Amino acid sequence: MPNKILADALSRTSIFQDASLIQDSSQALAFLTGQLESVETQIYQKKRALLDYEALLPISTSAGQWATSITYRMKDFAGQGQRHSGKGDDIPRVDVHYDTKSIPVISGSIGYAYTFNELRMSAKLNLAIDQDRAEAAFYAYRAHLNQVGLFGEKELTGLFNSPFVPQVQAGVGSWTTATPEQVLKELNEVITQVWTQTKRNSTPNTIILPGAHYAHLASTPRSKGSDKTILQYVRENNIAKAEKNIDIDFRGGIDLDRAGQNQSTRMMVYEKDPVNLAFHIPMPLMFHAPEQRGLELLINGEYKYSGVEFRYPKSALYIDGI
Repeated sequence: MPNKILADALSRTSIFQDASLIQDSSQALAFLTGQLESVETQIYQKKRALLDYEALLPISTSAGQWATSITYRMKDFAGQGQRHSGKGDDIPRVDVHYDTKSIPVISGSIGYAYTFNELRMSAKLNLAIDQDRAEAAFYAYRAHLNQVGLFGEKELTGLFNSPFVPQVQAGVGSWTTATPEQVLKELNEVITQVWTQTKRNSTPNTIILPGAHYAHLASTPRSKGSDKTILQYVRENNIAKAEKNIDIDFRGGIDLDRAGQNQSTRMMVYEKDPVNLAFHIPMPLMFHAPEQRGLELLINGEYKYSGVEFRYPKSALYIDGI
């Protein structure tokens, strides 16, 4: 009823007397609404999941866009010097062994299109439809690489599910029922395990854990009456800090609440170093020239990628069931 009264009042004003301008009260109200509407110039992007792979993984593009596989060679030796009398020819010898490993390179694609009419309309409305769709395609490309880099896909494994990385069960079980002292002890034990299982060659610098567990470390006092949280204390007191003055980077990771065995929670401790591991992207996304097809313009893009290559898998450790 109020809308009808307002519309009837508008119909009696001078600007609405001309029948060519207004046909009924509904149109009158629509006209007023349009005049009073304020349109913000800022267009807001819908929030999407953060893409972590670039922050968590050393990325290599060195293979080149022609690559069909990534091959790396490892060498090891056997033998050790021994006490000798200085006589005879029973001198111990060493030998060197070589091993070759390969992972496939996969092709990927993403594209977008728009019509000439869409371009005309977007120009009138001051919308950068071509740029917006290009940015959307680039995000879609990165979202695919994020999935592959963290969890792999057919033929490929990612950062969080490599079969070569050692895996252990949490000693104290779920952190929700463990004391702060138990959580601290476990954190230091797994940090130390990476250091010792690599014969002190790798010192952890990154720990990724489920978001809820990260928040638990950041908000729980390390002991009753302490002015420091578990997170603050373990950052200052661990073998990486003591040995090399490394400030371990703690991060919350996506989907780690079911990444462990039997879909249990998983934490990962590792030394992020391009010597230890690499995510190969031989050809980053490349858009080709626009192709006219009828009244459409097609922009196709292609890229090449592989899985996460752990050259030294013992530089990492999975801890399940935290």
